Amino acid sequence: MSQATSSAFNTRNRYYNPVSRIQSLIQNLDAELITLCKQCSLPKNVGSNSLNDSTISSAQGGSNHHHGSSANNLMPQSRTTSNANSAGTLAPDAHKRQLRNTYRTRVIDAYRNRRIFTVYGNYHTVRRALVRRGWLEKLPPNRHAKLQTMSEDSLLEHARRGNEYEAVVLSKMINNFPAFFIWQSKGARDMFAEVKPYRNRVRRSQFLDFSTKVGMVGCAEQERWFREDGICGMSYPRVYRLGANSVEERAAFIEDFHHTQARCLLRYLKEHRPVDMVDLEHGTVLSTTIDYALNKVKNMIRQKEHYSLDDARIKMPTPTEMVENQSFMVQSTKVLHTHAKFKVNEKVMTEYARLAAQYLDQIETLRQDYRWDGCRNLWILKPGYQSRGIGIVIRNSLDEILQWTSNNQNRKYIVQKYIERPCLIYRTKFDIRQYMLLTVSDTQVTIWTYKDCYLRFSSQEFTMDDLRESIHLTNNSVQKRYKNKLTRDARLPKNNMWSLDQFKCHLRHVGAPDGTWAKIYNGFKQNLTAVVLASLDETELVPNAFELYGCDFMLDEYYNPILIEINSTPDLSPSTEITARICPLAVKDCIRVVLDTPRNPLAATGLFERAFQVNYNVNKELDGTRPLELNGTQMKLFESMPKIKPNPRSRLLRKILNNVPIPNSHKLGKDKSKEAAQKSAKVLVGKSGSNKLSRASSKALDVGGKTTLNSTTRENLALQYTAPK
Repeated sequence: MSQATSSAFNTRNRYYNPVSRIQSLIQNLDAELITLCKQCSLPKNVGSNSLNDSTISSAQGGSNHHHGSSANNLMPQSRTTSNANSAGTLAPDAHKRQLRNTYRTRVIDAYRNRRIFTVYGNYHTVRRALVRRGWLEKLPPNRHAKLQTMSEDSLLEHARRGNEYEAVVLSKMINNFPAFFIWQSKGARDMFAEVKPYRNRVRRSQFLDFSTKVGMVGCAEQERWFREDGICGMSYPRVYRLGANSVEERAAFIEDFHHTQARCLLRYLKEHRPVDMVDLEHGTVLSTTIDYALNKVKNMIRQKEHYSLDDARIKMPTPTEMVENQSFMVQSTKVLHTHAKFKVNEKVMTEYARLAAQYLDQIETLRQDYRWDGCRNLWILKPGYQSRGIGIVIRNSLDEILQWTSNNQNRKYIVQKYIERPCLIYRTKFDIRQYMLLTVSDTQVTIWTYKDCYLRFSSQEFTMDDLRESIHLTNNSVQKRYKNKLTRDARLPKNNMWSLDQFKCHLRHVGAPDGTWAKIYNGFKQNLTAVVLASLDETELVPNAFELYGCDFMLDEYYNPILIEINSTPDLSPSTEITARICPLAVKDCIRVVLDTPRNPLAATGLFERAFQVNYNVNKELDGTRPLELNGTQMKLFESMPKIKPNPRSRLLRKILNNVPIPNSHKLGKDKSKEAAQKSAKVLVGKSGSNKLSRASSKALDVGGKTTLNSTTRENLALQYTAPK
């Protein structure tokens, strides 16, 4: 063994006092730096550990005299080569190697702690919140695209703490690792499903995806099974799908349109003075039109009070009814749109107005959504899978609505009853943007509602004489295309947005009842809970999935919230000073709920409040060995079973079955099978509580005596014995 090798071996295996070692390193800093540069400048094929160790030992090992001599030998060399480029080229290589090792350590640590994330889009608030928590970003292809084409060495030359070059270098090193937090668009493909990352998408079926208008209709149909007073309940305008394959819904909409027209006429009578509606000499509308409307609403009240399945069926009108409907629609339209006069006297009209008010009060008590209707029979048509107010129109003619949907079959239009009596602020329409967060864990689905919200106003005053979108659509994406009307109330905001505090001040100013906002917010929670519960049957419950929704509500004249739609990709841009404050705050609180709460249930959740929680953990055994559990109560059909006279056919069938020979194996276990059959029958009847149906008891129904044969077997035997030979 050479002297240099032996000294290197002894140097590696010798224990040093850390204090003395640090002192020696400080004293010989120049020698250490030049030695490090020499080490970095070695060719890549020279990988001998003995050479490196001997070089390091010559710089670090030995006594202070040795350090001094090495320093004296190297110091002049460093001074004499100041005019050369060797010192300028070697030091950056050492720096790059040091950075590379540091970054690799950070990458491995991030992978082991599941702290790698990917964010698609300009959601910088999400990025900053994750970076502050020590996460590393795996960049999508379109972020810093030019820098991602550079080599790693080139990036390391410009990498500094926190700059773009460092982010790209780390992303290149992370490239082979999965992301454990993904913020993506709705249509993007779900990647890294095997590691179950935190993903901002909760997938549902098309029929119950409440973030689309078509899916919201499906949820509205299902939510009645989950309705519970004070906990969940959905207030949603009547809506129908008018696609090519929805013949039944098309017929139901036509019937609803006629019924709504009848109530509109009665409301017209209620809200106008009798003297202004009659003209005995020149009136053009007969009193039979009012009689027809009264009878229609009277039948509606009867059906709602004594509802049956027969009433739910859509019955096609007879030819006579079609003629009467058409005549009523023509006459009532004259009254509602052109204020035509009735050919009756004032006394008769006063009685009609009294009956109209009475019938309206009765039907509105049974159906709360009828209170939102006015006298125009307006309906709003929306494309089933569009957002931001694209393609929305408002119509009040049945023929125009049906023609519009027929001409736009590819857009899958839905038709929804327009809210003609909304809550207005200074004669202007508005809606409320409320945030909801849905999180999925291993065993629970949690609904979170945000305690803060904001109002969005229309740029024009509300009127139903003009059906333009600038008056009736309060979406910011629509209203930003229009200028505010000069005659609009000056107390309304120029940017068409109010904060929650401003709205609360307005409620106090107009003398709203105490607790009005608490009532509104509680209505938000009940609506959102109902729509989520209605969609759970067809929701893909993947642990760590979450989604932030923008929910749009309107208020009726009594401050009752009405759910309009839910957006799965809400606009979080700082479009106004209101959204510049609330949107980043809502995103930060969303990250708190998603990342901090699973690790610490007592962690702060910001303004997000847990509204409802559903346990969905079900023990799914693939082998099927676990018996089926039946829960229910016994249903009594008769106090005493009625005596039924057996017919000749049943007597013949019983005689045939009694003559069927029973195998010996069945005869031996006859008694046991009878007992098993009796036990299983008790389970099938189901008394209160929980009973279990095992395989043994279910098999007992198929063996044994003649009484355990099922209906199919009896029928086949009967055909065999009665068939012609």
